[in-house]
Amino acid sequence: MSVPTFRPMTVPFKTVDPNGDLDIYARKSVARKGQRDTELSVGQQIEDGIRWAKWNGYTPRHVWVDHGISGSKDVKRPGYDAGLNALETGEIKCLWSYKLDRFSRRGALAVLTIMERLEGRRIFFGADNLDTSEPKDRRMIMWRAEDAKEFSDQLSDRVADSWRYSKDQGYWLAPRVPYGLKKTAKRKLIADNAPAIPGKLDGPTKADVIRRVITEVGDGATAPTVANRLTAESIPCPSGGVWSPQYVYRIIKNPAYIGLQPSSKWFGREDPIHRNAEGRRVSVGEALVSEAAQLRARKAVKGRTKLMGDATSPARRGVRSVPRHLLSGLLHCAGCGRKLVRRGMSYNCTHKTIGGRPCDAPASVMAKYAEEFVFAAFVNRMTTSAPDDALILAVASRWLATNRPDAVSERKGAVERVADAKAALQDLLDARYKRGEFAGPAAEYFPGLLAEAEENVRNAEKALGAMPEPTADISFLTEPESIIAAWADSTEEQRRGLLALALDGVCVRRKFGAGRTKVTAERFHYAWAGFTRVADLPKSA
Repeated sequence: MSVPTFRPMTVPFKTVDPNGDLDIYARKSVARKGQRDTELSVGQQIEDGIRWAKWNGYTPRHVWVDHGISGSKDVKRPGYDAGLNALETGEIKCLWSYKLDRFSRRGALAVLTIMERLEGRRIFFGADNLDTSEPKDRRMIMWRAEDAKEFSDQLSDRVADSWRYSKDQGYWLAPRVPYGLKKTAKRKLIADNAPAIPGKLDGPTKADVIRRVITEVGDGATAPTVANRLTAESIPCPSGGVWSPQYVYRIIKNPAYIGLQPSSKWFGREDPIHRNAEGRRVSVGEALVSEAAQLRARKAVKGRTKLMGDATSPARRGVRSVPRHLLSGLLHCAGCGRKLVRRGMSYNCTHKTIGGRPCDAPASVMAKYAEEFVFAAFVNRMTTSAPDDALILAVASRWLATNRPDAVSERKGAVERVADAKAALQDLLDARYKRGEFAGPAAEYFPGLLAEAEENVRNAEKALGAMPEPTADISFLTEPESIIAAWADSTEEQRRGLLALALDGVCVRRKFGAGRTKVTAERFHYAWAGFTRVADLPKSA
């Protein structure tokens, strides 16, 4: 019984003679703008291959071509795979390639692995005049393969270094510019004030549309709602069609709209902002909206999204789920640590409501009592704490991070620069006096380096000293009357935000005794911001 021969699904670039005994493989990499094209064209490679075959007694069969595919990366090359498969299965006697670096730039090991599978068949590299069936050529093939890999690695490093430098300088490198922005001659981004509706000069600009999207999402509108509104108002999507929720999501996460350089593949990252080697964020141009506004919109979306499974789970999906209850996500069961969920009139341990892992003491509490106790504890704790209390300091810090994230980040960067300058100075001193690296003739360089390091510390400290420390006015949270007034004027979402400033969580214990029992304050244990959580709770009576 004959074993069926695997036939590649790749269609040959050209068929010269179906009954031939030699295939030609040609490849041309992606041409980069501004880079001189020194690679031999595919057509010339094919002509050379056909000419060589006829001179050496072969009949060309198929021509396989990979156009615009790298020979150094671990990517699928259909033409390369088809040519090798034909050689290994015995369909042809020889595979011809113009040059070794056209065949592969993955090093000697990759080429050696292929040669060991040939079993008498041959690959001939025309321009190199090297033949895998000749023992004397094998060593040279290994050397040339390593040379090709080294050149490819160096080229890749140069391109990466150039790209990284331009990115760190705040230049916009992507071929496409985000909607609402345009690129200047110096590759910086500024607002695009062109009409959002073509020909309507008195209508909104493209930059206005971006500001509107981020504001509306931050105010609670869902992405589908915003997309439908824009489409209904005849504002064309950047792609020319109708607006989609996915495009709205990209707008509220793109750092370019707050004037910062996006990181590579930013949309899939938790932190989409590019940082240079010193860990600092890089400006890419004009900000259309404040960082606080964009962060508010992102938090609004995140609050409506529940992730199923971990980051690698195939079951991971987004489900719009707007928290409808004041203490959703804040209450935890003291028996098992899981969050309490609202069912009917009560917050219950998930073991009690939806089953799952057993809980030794599943908690359940009437919602109206839980909300009254938590709010009362919040007011009492905030109004009786001293100005320098750890809780007040933590609340002020969280308020700043939520409402003025740009100021917090700027000062944090200045503090880090001081720490880096001091660390560099200490390392220089250690090199001189502990590790003895400036002994002998090198000692004459030490004073200059020391003076430079000390100057860097002074400049960093001076910049930090000149920067005003961001302050938060949270006086309305320290007086009972003002808290109650603010609470009455707030939405449910805003109330959850106020509680989150001071509370990391609330543990609820199972009720005491059986039957109807009064809800007491002893059943609630509060994890306040700024304090280490207490893991062990007193046992229920």
